[in-house]
Amino acid sequence: MKQFIKGPINDHARNIMQKLGYGEKRTRRGQISYAKRVGSERYPRYHVYTENTDNGIQINLHVDQKEASYENSNAHGGEYSGKLVESEMQRIVNHIHSIKIEVNKDTQAAKPKKQNFISKFFK
Repeated sequence: MKQFIKGPINDHARNIMQKLGYGEKRTRRGQISYAKRVGSERYPRYHVYTENTDNGIQINLHVDQKEASYENSNAHGGEYSGKLVESEMQRIVNHIHSIKIEVNKDTQAAKPKKQNFISKFFK
């Protein structure tokens, strides 16, 4: 399941995924992704690829049901839709939106009122 979340987002995908309990994985080709166990066993696990852009962040989520079963292959039993994927995607999106709200509150902090020249001297 893919979802684009429009920015600005005041955090990097790596930090966001770590805050959500994901560990970083690096492939032999250097590609970075993130994984998190669904339960206490190694599989199934959530597997996320992210891409930061100037306009936001692209999230690509699926569930690995089992380890790759073919030698020298990345093929695995993956789920790209369904309740498990949808609920985890919603959790990720909600977290990112909460970051955006915090950023907006910080940038809209109370500004001091302007005083005109006369009111400054005569209260």
